[in-house]
Amino acid sequence: MKLALLPLTLHLMPGGRVPLRIFEPRYLRMVAQAGRHGLGFGIGMLDEGEEEGGDLFALGTRVRIVDFYTLDDGLLGITVEATERFRILGLEREQDGLLQAEVALLDNWDPCALSPTEQVLADKLREVFDEYPELAELHPVPRWQDAAWIAQRWLEVLPIRGHYTQQLMAERNCRPALAFLMSMLRPDPQNGPRH
Repeated sequence: MKLALLPLTLHLMPGGRVPLRIFEPRYLRMVAQAGRHGLGFGIGMLDEGEEEGGDLFALGTRVRIVDFYTLDDGLLGITVEATERFRILGLEREQDGLLQAEVALLDNWDPCALSPTEQVLADKLREVFDEYPELAELHPVPRWQDAAWIAQRWLEVLPIRGHYTQQLMAERNCRPALAFLMSMLRPDPQNGPRH
């Protein structure tokens, strides 16, 4: 599959939503094509220290546009929802600078139940949603009992180094991400709980 690519420094996982401000002509064209062809577009994930044109991580996500609006400054705003992960197989840069990626789609993580000890991850994420209502508004139908959904939302909001997020994102299911998230909550004997 070939997808136009928007390089960003954020990680977005399937089911995740993010608002975007679109103003460059190449990305306005990308949005128009996404609406016309129904394929959506890809978000390519850049390392936090890289500028556009730097190396992209191997994994990205295909997104669909779920809302269009005009921002206060008159620019186009869109909200996108990630539908699936992909691995980048090849890249081409078009004349206006828009990246086109040849991608292989990856299966989404299957939904699974939280264990009683993992329930704390859902409880803490609810607290984050309460503290940041704009985040809660992006996810009007939260899946509080789905461990895969919970793990993916944490990978989006936690300040984790991109290379490590990519490793977890590449896994076939949510279990390694859940183990990592639980390890962050376990108390450190010398310094108390890690948050």
